[in-house]
Amino acid sequence: MGGAVVCFWLLGVVLYLARTPPRRIDCGRDDAPGAHLVCLVTRHGGFGAGVATTVALGIVVVSALLTVWCAPAVLNLLSGAWPDVPPLRWWARRRVEAHRELRRKLVEAMGPATNDVLAMRRAAAASVARRHYPKGSTTLQPTRIGNALAATEQRVEERHGLDLELCWRPLVQVVDQTARTRLETASSLIVARTQAVPFAAGLLLWTPLLPTWWARGAYAVGCLLLVLLACRAVAGAVDAYCDAAEDTFLVHRAGLYRALGFPLPTTTQHERNQGRDLSKYLAKRSMSPVTFDWPDPPLLQPPTAPGQT
Repeated sequence: MGGAVVCFWLLGVVLYLARTPPRRIDCGRDDAPGAHLVCLVTRHGGFGAGVATTVALGIVVVSALLTVWCAPAVLNLLSGAWPDVPPLRWWARRRVEAHRELRRKLVEAMGPATNDVLAMRRAAAASVARRHYPKGSTTLQPTRIGNALAATEQRVEERHGLDLELCWRPLVQVVDQTARTRLETASSLIVARTQAVPFAAGLLLWTPLLPTWWARGAYAVGCLLLVLLACRAVAGAVDAYCDAAEDTFLVHRAGLYRALGFPLPTTTQHERNQGRDLSKYLAKRSMSPVTFDWPDPPLLQPPTAPGQT
């Protein structure tokens, strides 16, 4: 992300210098604001250059920190958590209808199996894309990221009876290092790509520095395309993270039951009921009594004295 910050400010400097032709500065008579700054730096020699460098580095660091700070808010907006105001409510309904139509087309594209290799590939791609949409009409979200999160939560609840939001934190504590590394890598990718979105949007700040109207228009369109590509990249990273989260539940849910002292389910129907009870337990809601089944602690062998076998 540090490289993106430097490139952002470097582009602004380049556009400013390209717009302002080089000229000789007379510190005694030049009244331009830029001339005052240059004269102030040169008047103090090395100290002035050091202060200017420190200020420039400070601006870069603060920009990076602001990007990290606003990344969760950006991700919330991309997931469809928008303010409840009339224009956004109208836009959310439009986007939900668009995603409903897209989901319908994906279901149609899955179709029956044929011997056409190209059709089979299209059906496979449609099946993968369909996985990131929840079932039903009330669960559809206005954004691709929101639908991927809702679909994952829905499948985990339907298959295991577990509430993903409630069970996620204790589940992460019991997974092995391989699964934890996969989740951390997927999470880091989401954060990095989310931080790129405000930088892509911030490039629009340099639009007035371009000399002509058509250059400003082309530059603005290019920036908007970068924002769109950055948002699609975030959505792809969220899809990968959702797949990793679902796989984690599939493989490590038994460890969650053992860690919390709940008996392991024996059938698929029993698992859904048991998962709902475990979710109620974590939510501190009323539930029927459950007899804990704690795993036996490992037997500790006394240390062997040197020379003894």
